[in-house]
Amino acid sequence: MMLLSLCVKQGYDVVAAHVNYRMRATSDRDEKLVSDFCRKHEIPFYVDYPTKTDRKNFQAWAREVRYSFFKKIYDLESCDGLLLAHHLDDSLENYLISRERGSRGWYYGISEETYHHGMRIIRPLIRLRKKEIEKYCLDNKVDFAVDETNLSYQYTRNRIRHEQLEKLTAEEIRLLQQEIAEKNRELKKDLDYIKEKYDFDKETAITEFLKEDSRIKTIILRYLLNQICPEKSFSTDFIADLKEKIESSSQGFKCEIDEDKLMVCEYGLLYCCKKRDDFKFILDKIEYLENDYFTLSDQGKVIQQLTVTKEDFPITIRNYQPQDKIQLRYGHKKVNRFLIDRKVLYKDRISWPVIVNNNGQVIFVKDIGCDVNHYSIKPNLFMIK
Repeated sequence: MMLLSLCVKQGYDVVAAHVNYRMRATSDRDEKLVSDFCRKHEIPFYVDYPTKTDRKNFQAWAREVRYSFFKKIYDLESCDGLLLAHHLDDSLENYLISRERGSRGWYYGISEETYHHGMRIIRPLIRLRKKEIEKYCLDNKVDFAVDETNLSYQYTRNRIRHEQLEKLTAEEIRLLQQEIAEKNRELKKDLDYIKEKYDFDKETAITEFLKEDSRIKTIILRYLLNQICPEKSFSTDFIADLKEKIESSSQGFKCEIDEDKLMVCEYGLLYCCKKRDDFKFILDKIEYLENDYFTLSDQGKVIQQLTVTKEDFPITIRNYQPQDKIQLRYGHKKVNRFLIDRKVLYKDRISWPVIVNNNGQVIFVKDIGCDVNHYSIKPNLFMIK
């Protein structure tokens, strides 16, 4: 409420967005407190009432729907920034929790300004203690509510707050802030190093990875994981196991990092990708089209050509399957064997396009070409990508 009050005092053009999960008996009270303030000061007020329907962790789900709602309003109102009311106690609690768990993030505590979901996020109160904010509200007659669940020891954050943070002296708080700042400086230095040395839009060379010290290896793995699973947190033990696999594996491996995502180590390279990337397009006639998987054209190279007739339709263009094989002049060629012999990366193999006619025969495979029955000197279709 202090944040809203300051925005009014300083004449900012703001809108308010509130998420009511209705998980507490006093949830509607909190909503009314904000809506009454906004009505009094003529601030546009938006509220969302999300309903949890899956088994996902509540906190992870709540964060996801909260920021999705904020993004919706952010875009609707063409906002320049998202102001959040996190304070210093929140930041210190975050750090103490991560220190206790041995977990790592990309910033220790809570940053004053960041970007998320394409929004510029600013936390104007992050340097203030909670008691300073409460004092402001009392001195300025700004109504505020106390979340009664904060008094419970049921949650880790509350236990950390009551057993650790509230018992620290002002000097101990200052030293804790210094510790956080120093760790953030070290982390930034390490991040700058790996971003300068490695191109994370490409695969990471295992030989280079193995040259790094243990700390840098850990940061590289965390960075790779964060790229493909930005909303998921990985334990220190999980990353340590990954590091050991990379250091000891001579054959390579695939490690599941999410329901549909893998970390892959093969052919001296390390990367993350989808577990599967299935697609299927059915054509009743020749069409020249382009998508993320392939491009069909009326011209191209010899290896890209085929000749289709009306007897072939409908044709299906899909990703290859393990049982696929194609009839060539010298016999059948298994597509899977071809991809392995060519050392095609798994992330590319899973979306490798083939064309199948209406009899279920594979008549074209990217980089192999067409089967023996669909070659002619007057091709009418080319897969050029």
